[in-house]
Order: sequence, then C-alpha cells, then structure tokens
Amino acid sequence: MGLVFEKALSANFARPALAASFLVLNGVVLLIGERLRRSSRAKEGASELSLWQTIAVGTSQVLALIPGISRSGVTVVGGLASGLGVEAAARFSFLLATPIILAAGVLEVPKLLEYGTARTLEVALFGGAVAGLAAYGSTALLMLLFRRREVEAPHRPKHRPVQR
Repeated sequence: MGLVFEKALSANFARPALAASFLVLNGVVLLIGERLRRSSRAKEGASELSLWQTIAVGTSQVLALIPGISRSGVTVVGGLASGLGVEAAARFSFLLATPIILAAGVLEVPKLLEYGTARTLEVALFGGAVAGLAAYGSTALLMLLFRRREVEAPHRPKHRPVQR
C-alpha cells in the first residue's frame, strides 16, 4: 500500500496540522486499546487466531501510513480486538515490523548509496546501528513490562468506589 500511494502519502507529511490531528486520533485508538485490554479475558496466542483475524491485525498497520498514527500502536490494538492477550499482541506487532523495516531498507538504501557521500554513509551506518540497538532494547523492555503486567493482572483487586 505504501508503494502504491507513496506520492500521495508523502505530501501529507509536510502538513503539520494534519499530522497533529492524526496524533490526537492515535491517542484515541490507544485509549480504545487500553479499554480492550482491561475488559478482555481473552489470552489467545497468535497461533490460535483464524486466518481472517491475522489478516485484520496485519492490515491494521496500513493505518500507520497516515502521519501521526503509530504502526505498533494500531497493530497491538488490532491484536487485542482480534482476541490476543497483551503480550501476544505486542509480539505479533513487533514481528510484523520486520518485513516493513526490511522493505523500507531495500527501497531507501540504494538512494543513499547513489546520492550520499562517504561521510553520509558513515553517519547512516552509525545511526542505523544505534537505532537497531535502541529498538532491540526498548522492545525487550516493553515485552518484559507486558509480561509482568499480564502475570500480575489476575491478582490485582478491582478498584471499588469509596462509599460514604
């Protein structure tokens, strides 16, 4: 979808008001995801989803082509809406990022090689290595937090309003 609509979509990245509006919408989507997480009793793993559920989760990342929409956020919410538990939805979301990142690299690295200088390539390689390490570390931390939260959730007492 990104290749098909590349020119139309890239024009929208130069429009700050549009990106700001979609950032607000992204916040609403994440709030819906939190509500789904709290109300959901489903703890399905990705291997237990139907073909149509996996397609729904995978295609939800198309929304991230819109400036201001988080790819991982919409795929995690899509996973929760499809019946995945929090940890499985996060794992599935991070797994879905792999082909997208690879495709972006295949498309953009040749441009860098063609138009870049030796210094540009050094900076790009260093930046790529730092970004990769940061992505790996933050993903590991998030998965740890999701795992802890899912384990602790059944043991937490429900909030009860104070009676007067």
